[in-house]
Amino acid sequence: MPDPSPTVVGLGEALFDLFDTGPKLGGAPLNVAVHAHQLLQPHGGAGAVASRVGNDELGHKVKHELTQRGMTTAHLQTDPDRPTGTVEVERTDDGGHTFHIKHNAAWDHLAWTDDLESLAPSCAAVAFGSLAQRSPTSRATIQRFIDTATNAIKLFDVNLRRSDGTDFYDADSITAGCAAADFVKLNDEELDTVCNLTGTKDAYDLRKCFSLRGVVFTRGKDGTAAFTADGFVEGQPCQMDRDDDADTVGAGDACSAGFLAALVCGADLTTALSVSNLTGAYVASKPGATPTFPDSLHERVNALLTT
Repeated sequence: MPDPSPTVVGLGEALFDLFDTGPKLGGAPLNVAVHAHQLLQPHGGAGAVASRVGNDELGHKVKHELTQRGMTTAHLQTDPDRPTGTVEVERTDDGGHTFHIKHNAAWDHLAWTDDLESLAPSCAAVAFGSLAQRSPTSRATIQRFIDTATNAIKLFDVNLRRSDGTDFYDADSITAGCAAADFVKLNDEELDTVCNLTGTKDAYDLRKCFSLRGVVFTRGKDGTAAFTADGFVEGQPCQMDRDDDADTVGAGDACSAGFLAALVCGADLTTALSVSNLTGAYVASKPGATPTFPDSLHERVNALLTT
């Protein structure tokens, strides 16, 4: 039986993406939690951000924006000494983005607390990545949370990040993340790197080596698929008209949110992948990482969950 009031936790970085048009709320785990909250609210569930922000203007803004969305800020720690994380985002000529990620942000010092010790075993799913594990403190906290979240579906979005010549990942964090996860999510560019770091040959070997329920594979306009013990599973692909100022920032996080929200509602894998495609396509059609889902999108998601 699915949890009647499931919580999906986004564990890791909370930050602001600094576009030329101004700051926008971001951080992959935060994005997942925001979108999961939108999807789960009608079903009695919620999304929650477990992170750390500074005692500064942007930190207050993170809390304000989450509150405005009806989300709890109870699991957001406040660092008295370090600033809220920021990432300078630049568009590339091919329509993609480059990221300049500031060092020594508040989320690099995410601490283990009684609050996290209570949240971990009670959540229905948790999404975590590699970026927030670039520092020893946050890495230890994230890995302890995952170990303690014994009832949760665990999605490791490897989300490889490189900034100003520095890789914010290593073999130890990638291997540990795969070993702790039920699902590993990546794209074709990340697959080769992850296989090299973990000593595996391909997605099927990665799944088998770490006894994963599936390797979730994002493929842009072709939609999201999964390599499982039963073979290759695809959801229904989805295309949406894009706004003139649309960007793809956060689209992969929306895929993760749709996938996890569907699973904790009791959906099968194919349905979860189809919901993932819907939410990912919608966010890719809009500017910013966390647009509000319209009623029409909720209706399409609910139609998939009730078939």
